[in-house]
Amino acid sequence: MNKKKTVLIGIGNSLLSDDGIGPFLAETVGQKLDIPFSTITHLSLDLLDLVLGRQLIYIFDSFQNPEIPVGEVVPLTLRDLEYQQNPTYSHGVTIPIIFSIGKKIYPEMPGDIRIFGINVSDNQTISESFSHEINNRLEEISNHLLKKIQYDAGGKI
Repeated sequence: MNKKKTVLIGIGNSLLSDDGIGPFLAETVGQKLDIPFSTITHLSLDLLDLVLGRQLIYIFDSFQNPEIPVGEVVPLTLRDLEYQQNPTYSHGVTIPIIFSIGKKIYPEMPGDIRIFGINVSDNQTISESFSHEINNRLEEISNHLLKKIQYDAGGKI
């Protein structure tokens, strides 16, 4: 893994309770592994600026599913997200749409995109603090992602 060709991107708003888990994880994991990271509060084509020239993209974002334990980290693909409806997406722009547009515009778009959704209990309440459930699992979630990225790098981080 070329750290300079890798970027961690956290999606979420740190003012909306658990929605800030994506940016928190991108920063935490990025600092521990010395990998560049960025955060965005809402999805737009600006995401393309963060990924151009990179080979490997990790995206962390919150989601809600009452059938999955809170704090569970779920690996996702662009295809998994194609048919998801989420009213918080600005103007209906989703991660798959953004990358699809990027591939049409930029031939150098990265092909290796790894998305991790973190199931949360509350991503709507205005609060700078995580919910109790997420707060209790922050270290576990961070360590899980650290190990996953280190594994992807063949233990070379």
